[in-house]
Amino acid sequence: MPAEQTPLPTEVASVPHEITGQPRRVVVGSVTWRDTFAALKHRNFRLFFVGQLVSLIGSWVRNTAQGWLVYQLTGSKVLLGAVAAVGSLPMLLFSVWGGSVADRHSKRSVVFFTQTGMMLLAFAFAALVWRGGIQPWHILVLAALGGAAMAFDMPARQVFMVEQTSREDLMNAVSLNGSIVHCVRVVGRP
Repeated sequence: MPAEQTPLPTEVASVPHEITGQPRRVVVGSVTWRDTFAALKHRNFRLFFVGQLVSLIGSWVRNTAQGWLVYQLTGSKVLLGAVAAVGSLPMLLFSVWGGSVADRHSKRSVVFFTQTGMMLLAFAFAALVWRGGIQPWHILVLAALGGAAMAFDMPARQVFMVEQTSREDLMNAVSLNGSIVHCVRVVGRP
């Protein structure tokens, strides 16, 4: 057994089999802090985890700033809702295609290009605000482009996470990923 793997618990829980007919692997007994963060022992997952933390906080801050700014500029609740809709619609329309791209290409490359694109959109947004020339249509276009990037980023990022850990630590990695997504909503949203 490699030094990196920990033995599975010897106790067996009474749970239904998976669809594949294989027994489910369920942790039975006490859970230690080491078990809570087991996926972080993998270097690549640690890097991914920290990068995702920064990226998700930035995305929530950008979304909040776009909505706040369009409302400050126009006072229109309809336009505020339109910014949210325009940012979400590409994810609804293109996420299936994004999943197909993630299946056919390197997940690392897809995540790299989508994250780079979202970073450039954030810089463009900041430059327009700093220059003082931002208009509501700029915010709508940036929100739509950001939504399109997310439609390709989310499927690739979810599958890429699986490649960063061992099979034994995968359930823990998914749990940590879910917790970080919900925690950054608290930080990124006022």
